[in-house]
Amino acid sequence: MDTFSWKKIDQLDPEDIRDSRFQLHQAIQNVAAIGRKFLPHSDGDENAVLTWVPGLKRMAGKWVVGDKSFRSSISFDSFSIFLVDEKVFTISQFKLEGKTHSQLMIWLEEQIGKLGLDARNLTMNLPYGLPEYDTQSGEPFHLANPRAAGELGKYYHNAYITLREIKQKMKKSGEINIWPHHFDIALDVIIKDTGDSETDTKISFGMSPGDQHYQNPYFYVNCWPHADTQKLDKLSNNAIWVSEDWTGAVLHSKNLFEGPSQKKILDLFYHEASSQLIETLTK
Repeated sequence: MDTFSWKKIDQLDPEDIRDSRFQLHQAIQNVAAIGRKFLPHSDGDENAVLTWVPGLKRMAGKWVVGDKSFRSSISFDSFSIFLVDEKVFTISQFKLEGKTHSQLMIWLEEQIGKLGLDARNLTMNLPYGLPEYDTQSGEPFHLANPRAAGELGKYYHNAYITLREIKQKMKKSGEINIWPHHFDIALDVIIKDTGDSETDTKISFGMSPGDQHYQNPYFYVNCWPHADTQKLDKLSNNAIWVSEDWTGAVLHSKNLFEGPSQKKILDLFYHEASSQLIETLTK
């Protein structure tokens, strides 16, 4: 199968997907923390962002340099943390199932120490709060349904390849980032560049595995500045406009299972929502 092809998502118990999200969201903080600690400080926490590696089906952090260049990544399929070199040779691997966060940190500090860097206090002082998870209080990592973690990985994979296509089609240079705070994957597209990121007109295409707004995975398009979405045309496949905490559109994951082609449903959603938002923002 081609590296950049769509992977059909199976419909599982939403509770199993949520459980996997909770476990993986906690685990990726250790991946993100390496770039945050060893790269220069960035006000927007950009050095802690992750990226999807479609060929390996892993979520990887930034490259850092010790005795050699390396980066950390997490596999949803094997529920493991990897340290790899620039040739993607595995330096070391840590299986998370049944292990505690403290055991993971001891391993990570030891391995990074062998690479010539001091990894003490690696995850201290996160610039954001996280939901309370059992692993934070000493409970071991445990996937109640490992298959659900693999399905969650398909959401990231499919979002990544779709955002990559949008980026190429729109001929934009933005990065497709996974943000460790909210665990979402997104591509920002500048519509009007003012030279100041605070005042740029932009839209963002993304996917969230679930959050305080919606418990299950969903795809979204949002915009800045805010737009009056109540005046926009109805979207296909039961996608909805939102206008409270932010303005844009949402396609719930359950709606992917209502047609013969999941990819076509998502492509149409991104196209319909972004086209209307761009027209509104550029009037």
